[in-house]
Amino acid sequence: MAVFGTVLLWARAPFAAKNFYAEDGSRFYHDAITIDFVDSLRKPMAGYYHLVPRVIGSVTALGPVSTAALVNYLLVVMVVAWISSTIYVSSVTTLKCPSTRLVLAMGITLLPIVGFESIANSTNLHFLLLCGSSVVLLGQQSTRWQRINGTVLVVATGFSSPLLVSLLPLVVVRSWYNNREFDRLGSPVIVGWMLGVAGQLFFVFFASEASRELGDNRSLQKTVFLFLDRVVGYNYIPFWPRISGESYSGSVSTLLVGRAFVGLLVVALIAFLLYWAARTGFRSTEPYRVVAMVLVTLVGGAFWLSAGMLFSTEPRYAVFPAFCIGWSLLIATELVSRAGEGHGLVTPRQRSVGVVVLILAIYSTHWTPSELRRSGPTWSDGLRVAEEICATTDNSTAAIRLLPLSAIWEVELPCDRLES
Repeated sequence: MAVFGTVLLWARAPFAAKNFYAEDGSRFYHDAITIDFVDSLRKPMAGYYHLVPRVIGSVTALGPVSTAALVNYLLVVMVVAWISSTIYVSSVTTLKCPSTRLVLAMGITLLPIVGFESIANSTNLHFLLLCGSSVVLLGQQSTRWQRINGTVLVVATGFSSPLLVSLLPLVVVRSWYNNREFDRLGSPVIVGWMLGVAGQLFFVFFASEASRELGDNRSLQKTVFLFLDRVVGYNYIPFWPRISGESYSGSVSTLLVGRAFVGLLVVALIAFLLYWAARTGFRSTEPYRVVAMVLVTLVGGAFWLSAGMLFSTEPRYAVFPAFCIGWSLLIATELVSRAGEGHGLVTPRQRSVGVVVLILAIYSTHWTPSELRRSGPTWSDGLRVAEEICATTDNSTAAIRLLPLSAIWEVELPCDRLES
């Protein structure tokens, strides 16, 4: 699964190995080569701690500058492969069919919204880690190594983002399930969640001098519309027009009303499927899967509303809610399909495979990532320019342009580092 996830990510984002993206270079890599290793690891950004991106930046800084972008990419790919393989293994509690578990695991690479700005960079890895942690918290760890792996993943998520606290409802349900089943699944991952959240919050409140400001122009109307547009429409409606900052201007227009209406229609269809699956699941004595299906849907929706009202409605915040919707749809499909076993010419497995193919077909309509993520100068081109600047001027540093080009992103390198 890890190898397959690696190949899939390379197939969708081969360009990511050619240059850093935003904070990958200008913050994590730059800090790793200019300040002490330990100091760079504990340096806050946006008011919180970033363990996984900081480690990636520090390891990248150990190698030559010429291969820095490639090494950073390979390390990110390894983390994504780790997340996807963990999702596949841990999702067996909520998804019984291997094909549906495969789609869920590959969702962190295939989801259309991932390709907008969150694909193959360490800056937004914490959103993918959040997806993996949610599956771990509701999933099964039947062996010692699975428990260790799941716990490490959850702790790493907590020390990379305070957003892990949003998974509290999943922790409550997991604890309830452990008690009812005499701790059959074990609870190390719950301890991992507590450690991750406590460590991050301690850093935020007591060790970080920076703070995170609330977003500007917060609007419930805008947040709800962009849920329909960015979370539902862009991920689950084929050929939905690519989103941009102009998708919502604050004024009502025929286009916006039409997009909202279509989004609402899809939400209604999803709600009907979940209701049907819930009734079927309770009749089939599978209450835990029903609770998990409903819970991840609510947690994903609450996550988007909270993030949109407090911070931003940027596409990266839509990754986890879109993942939750896809997860709940896969659970619902299995519940409905298994209830119809023995009736009709199509088997439950064939129905599940059919839904998997449909979801993959929808994902494929947005296979190509956003131009913001793939278009711009390469790291090697920037290095040649920087070396020329250092050789022909008295400057002690030289800046290399990074992606995306929508803003000024640069990494300032010492000239002696370029010459070494």
